Amino acid sequence: MARDELFDDDFLRRLQRLGLLAKRISATSPAPGQRRGPKMGDGLEFADHRAYAAGDDLRFLDWHYYARMEKLLLRLFHEHAEGAVTLLLDCSASMALGAGAAKFDYARRMAAALAYVAMSSLDRVNIVGFAEQLGDTYKTGRNRGQILAVLDYLAGLATGGRTDLAASAERFAAGGGDLGAILILSDLIDVGEGLSDALTVLRGSGSDVVCLHVVDDADASPPPLGASELSAVESGRRLSVNVTAEVLASYRERFVEFARGLERTCLSRGATYVQAPTSAPFERLVLETLRRAGMLAT
Repeated sequence: MARDELFDDDFLRRLQRLGLLAKRISATSPAPGQRRGPKMGDGLEFADHRAYAAGDDLRFLDWHYYARMEKLLLRLFHEHAEGAVTLLLDCSASMALGAGAAKFDYARRMAAALAYVAMSSLDRVNIVGFAEQLGDTYKTGRNRGQILAVLDYLAGLATGGRTDLAASAERFAAGGGDLGAILILSDLIDVGEGLSDALTVLRGSGSDVVCLHVVDDADASPPPLGASELSAVESGRRLSVNVTAEVLASYRERFVEFARGLERTCLSRGATYVQAPTSAPFERLVLETLRRAGMLAT
């Protein structure tokens, strides 16, 4: 899919508004890429003045103060620790299900928005697709001006294959480096025990992990189908069933239990669970996700 089809002008305008809103919300506390350390350094946030001493870096002289008071003062800044945000994006075949591949497109828009806010907060971003295997990592700098390259990368991704979250997480963690905060964007279909194993590995790397459960209406509450032959898109298994109102009612109850089970698994492994229905405005979910992840002030 071309970038302009997935990320049109309206999306870009919403993205800019989201970036401004996230910046205002974070104004009272440091953003992920602006975590203030106890020491003074050459970061971006002004902290204090002190008298100039021979040998100090002239770049940090406060010339406006000198023009008024004819006294040399050095501007001091909080020392910032570099941050990183990793987005693990499910590219398995089940993500293509839903009206117009709603889940995969929604997940990619969410990934774009999360990357934009992170880069606006001076974080580096890693974006990794996974299905049966882990894809290559796309890495950004700490500059939201790279967002168009991020959009091109996301638009070029495609779905296919089965989900092996556990193996993908293990391979990713084995790569080492600063993984930062890790956000998993997936419908979590057919992950089974793989979710618990994946979270154990990722949390074991010292990272905070947020699991974004992407849910389409067709997943949670499919329409009555009558006598049908259903096929599992990832496993290929087939099932003949008469999808009556009673069967659907039972299915909806089971899906609620499925989601609750995923949430319990996340909590038991020290991860955060956020349900992301494709019918919800992505801006609201991005802000909620960042709050739950501790990346925005409450």
